[in-house]
Amino acid sequence: MKTIKKLTFAALGTGAALATTLLFQPSITRAGDHHQRGDDRGDHGQRGDNNDRGDHGQRGDDNDRGDDQRINNRFVILLSGVYKPVTVGQAPKDNLGLVLPHLNNGRYQTVPIYHIDGGASGHKDEDKAIGTFYVLGGEGLCAYDLPGGSLTAKFTRTNDVTTAYEESVNGWAEDATIQLVILEATGIYQSFVGGYVHMVDILKFRAADAALIEDCFCHIHPKLATP
Repeated sequence: MKTIKKLTFAALGTGAALATTLLFQPSITRAGDHHQRGDDRGDHGQRGDNNDRGDHGQRGDDNDRGDDQRINNRFVILLSGVYKPVTVGQAPKDNLGLVLPHLNNGRYQTVPIYHIDGGASGHKDEDKAIGTFYVLGGEGLCAYDLPGGSLTAKFTRTNDVTTAYEESVNGWAEDATIQLVILEATGIYQSFVGGYVHMVDILKFRAADAALIEDCFCHIHPKLATP
C-alpha cells in the first residue's frame, strides 16, 4: 500500500477508458442486461479478507453518520484490490441510503476504499479499508460507501483518456482517466451533489483466474460554487 501511494498520480493513469467500454454500462437505464467480463468473479488473490483490511461492513444508521458535520472540500481516496461479486441479499439492506443504484440486483461488484487525503477517513491506518466501492451493476452507476455517508456517481464517458493498453495471453492492463458526475449523496457529503469524480486508474484483467484488479485514485469534488 505504501509503495502505491509513493507513485505520482500522473503515473497511475487509469484503467477507466477500457473499463468504461468493456465493463461499465453507457446509460443509467436499469433494464440493460449486457454480459460483463467482470461478472461472477470470486475472491481471487485479494490483498486480504475483510477482517484484515478493516472493511467496516456495518455503516450504522443516519444518526451515527455525522450529518451535522458536512464537508465541502475535495478529497482523494484509493480503490485497491480484486473485485468481488455482491450476490443477491449481500448488499446493505438500506441500499446505503441511496435511490438510484440497485446494489442488491446481483450484478454489482466491490473493491475496498482506502483513505489518501482529506474527507472523513474514519481512522489513520493507511493499510485499513475505510469503505467499499460498488460498480458493474449494469446501470452505468457506481456507489461509494464512506465514513459519514455515501455517494452515487454516473460514468459520463466524456473527457475519458486511455494512456496505455497492453494485452497478452495472460490478460490485459490499461491506464486511463475517467470522469463521473455525482448524482446523489447522503450524510456529510450532501453538498457534493452536482460535483464530479476524477478517476486516475490502472485496471487489470488476469486470465488465469478471471480476476479484475483495481488500483484507482478517485479525486472527489463538490459542486463548484458561483463567485
